[in-house]
Amino acid sequence: MSIEYALIRDVNDQPWRADLLGKRLHRVLGPLAHVNLIPLNPTPGSDWDASPKPVEREFVKRVRAKGVSCTVRDTRGREISAACGQLAAVGG
Repeated sequence: MSIEYALIRDVNDQPWRADLLGKRLHRVLGPLAHVNLIPLNPTPGSDWDASPKPVEREFVKRVRAKGVSCTVRDTRGREISAACGQLAAVGG
């Protein structure tokens, strides 16, 4: 089962959250669990931002350490403000 997890700087990217997520998913789903981290795409006017790459890598490492498969979704178009969620923000 794939769990989509939007990773947001200083909101839900703390190490303890990665540990808890991995622990609970492993307990409930075992080898069937997979976490797909989605880096937040920043949008104008939003208080939220993407987690730094080192924080993202540590989150993945900690989830995997609990026995849960974890990958990071490839973000495309961020550099031209055309990634997921960014176009809607521009259009209003």
